[in-house]
Amino acid sequence: MRKQNLSLKQIGKQILSINTLIESYLNKIRQFILNPKKFKFDKNNRVFLGLVVVVFLTLVYFLIPTAYNKNLIQAEIENQIFQKYQISVKFNNKISYKLFPKPNFSSKNLSILNNKKEIASVKNFKIFISVKNFFKINQVQTKDLILDKTDFNIKKNDLNFFINLMKIEPNRNKIIIKDSNIFYRNQKNEVLFINQIINSSFYYDFKNLKNASSSKNRIFNVPYKLTTQNDKLNEIFKFKFDSNKLVLKIQNETNYSKNIDGDFKVTFKNRNNLFNYKIRENSLNFYLKDSNKTYDGLIEFKPFFLESNLNYQVLKIGDFVNPLLIQIFKSQILNNENLDAKINFNVKNIYDFDRFSDLSLKLKIEQGKITFSNSLVNWKDNINLSFEDAILDFENEKINLNGKIVANIEDKNDFYRSFQINKDFRKDLKKIEFDFNYDFNENKVYFDNLRLDNKTNENLDRFITKFNSSDEKFFNTITFKGFVKKIFDAYFG
Repeated sequence: MRKQNLSLKQIGKQILSINTLIESYLNKIRQFILNPKKFKFDKNNRVFLGLVVVVFLTLVYFLIPTAYNKNLIQAEIENQIFQKYQISVKFNNKISYKLFPKPNFSSKNLSILNNKKEIASVKNFKIFISVKNFFKINQVQTKDLILDKTDFNIKKNDLNFFINLMKIEPNRNKIIIKDSNIFYRNQKNEVLFINQIINSSFYYDFKNLKNASSSKNRIFNVPYKLTTQNDKLNEIFKFKFDSNKLVLKIQNETNYSKNIDGDFKVTFKNRNNLFNYKIRENSLNFYLKDSNKTYDGLIEFKPFFLESNLNYQVLKIGDFVNPLLIQIFKSQILNNENLDAKINFNVKNIYDFDRFSDLSLKLKIEQGKITFSNSLVNWKDNINLSFEDAILDFENEKINLNGKIVANIEDKNDFYRSFQINKDFRKDLKKIEFDFNYDFNENKVYFDNLRLDNKTNENLDRFITKFNSSDEKFFNTITFKGFVKKIFDAYFG
């Protein structure tokens, strides 16, 4: 404790000594300003005066850019940005010179152009400049470029702006984008999704001789990191996507020397998947195969069309229905008239619904209309469930899956035993059918028009009305069995 007190006293003495020295110099400056004739030029004062002159001249040197012609400097900065990065900018307000944190020119509400069209508005623009020779009047050597609070409004034809950032010629400077947004729009100028840029930098990696970028982002409320490398010499492009929230990593390496071929490594919940793909002039083919699953598909670019088959031996529904997928549905990005797709999703055994098997889900997207009609799934070996007229409905920022389910009972005795139906209610039943509505926002399912062999009654209608008004959420295996049992209790009881 005593040593600690001694240390504090020593620090206090040093601070006091520094304060005394500063105070002494300030007093000398004051005396010199008030009465320069009486100021004695002894050895110590000459040293002091020399320091004052050096500081004064240094400050004057760094303030020289304040005298530059602002119009000429704006034109010079626009030219250098285009020469270095192939970015066209337009100043909407006058620039101003700032000395701290290091010499820079800044401006408000700058526009970024692509093919003479404005694609971004920069609220705070800043570009640092070299301090080597400020005596070259109205000339500057630009360095790092900062785009702060930028709103990008991007359509498909504008994506080349970001692609070109990965092709800039080698230089020691960076492009930094922070606290910004990318609004991706369709041809009708409707926003399909928003990508938030928290902090992003584009630069040339002289150690590895590659164009590179590093970025922290957020999309559909999911944070992620993205890093890229472009080796122009060997014509190899790499990127890595990493999201802790999704427990997902995606790595890609593409050789674009002639035809574009590559590998796509996806790590989800510590399980690795390696896709192979080939990109041709107007199409992309992809393929994956392992002991549990196979993927194959074709994407045609003009016009856009996707056809894919996803086959699983065993699948955990909880792994497939992840937060990103739900956010994509809620974003309505799939509700696009220019999007056409057919996806066949087949699962032999469903892990977390162990009595369900042979799922055949047929997703069709046609001119913004998303349907799951003609999809099938089996409950053990005694019920075949088919989805009819199933469609995703987007309205008033809500998303609902509407349709009709028909349950055909193959083995009624096994069915009754499985669902523990009261023996008095075990009739010669062949079919159960009902309409349903699944609300993605509330994560709740509603039923209507429940019929057993095309018949219903008031008790069954009251049961369905009561269920729909309850807070009970979607089923698991246990609640599903209980729900079916209650149907028979209501209808026959």
